[in-house]
Amino acid sequence: MKMCYVDESGDTGPFDPGERNSQPIFLLCALMLDQGDLESLTREIIQLKQVHFPSYGQGVAHWHDWLKVEVKGANLRRALREGHRDSRRHMMGFLDQVLSLLERHGIRLAARVYVKQPNVEFKGASVYSSAIQRIAQAFEDSLMKSNEKGVIVLDSRNKVKNVPVSHGLFTWNFSSHGSAYHYLAELPLFGHSENHAMIQLADWVGSAFLAPMATTAYCAAYKGTCVHVAPEFDEIRDRFGQRIKKLQYRFEREGRKLGGIHVLGGKDIRLNTLQLFGDPPAEA
Repeated sequence: MKMCYVDESGDTGPFDPGERNSQPIFLLCALMLDQGDLESLTREIIQLKQVHFPSYGQGVAHWHDWLKVEVKGANLRRALREGHRDSRRHMMGFLDQVLSLLERHGIRLAARVYVKQPNVEFKGASVYSSAIQRIAQAFEDSLMKSNEKGVIVLDSRNKVKNVPVSHGLFTWNFSSHGSAYHYLAELPLFGHSENHAMIQLADWVGSAFLAPMATTAYCAAYKGTCVHVAPEFDEIRDRFGQRIKKLQYRFEREGRKLGGIHVLGGKDIRLNTLQLFGDPPAEA
């Protein structure tokens, strides 16, 4: 069986460039992996937290309680943006090990990255549902190729927001035209990040890799006026962008390349997704 864990970064409100803390990016990041890797991945994630953030574990009585100790991707971004040189070096070392973990376990990524237009309504509910359908489409293709069943687990928000997302896939799966997702074992489930190491890992990838890469690539005009667009984030794209690119799950359907990490810029605005990953290293 395969698993797909999904977390979001940013918010679904509009982007106001005059508001220093307004979010210019919203994204959903999915990790696709073999269910058999869950135990080893969970142990390695807990070990990463213990080694790099031992102070977070003050008062933790048992090893198992480290699962509930969360290192938020947004806090990693803040440390990179506001920390001193040693703090930034520590964060970059941590992110390097996170990325090595993804590579070592063959985890594949699918994501929808939305670059908000200034002072334009952002239809968060429909964007979220559409993104989940696209991610489910990529996951379905991976399941079909391996002839396996799979389960999608989303970071839970609240009942009012969760129900329409799962129901959206239900309508596709029980359409009069036939099921769109033959290999999904169940409709998307919802979990709390304190209980799922893989949701925490998806948060790191979305909030500490993809979000700063996206603001660097598409929101440079707001450097100095928006805290989420910082010159310190350039290093994340320069150092890790091409490695992230190689982890995408891409597939082809009717002559079109789909899946992977896709960047959208709003109605009638086309963005080059390759810009997200930065320039490839120069050949020797």
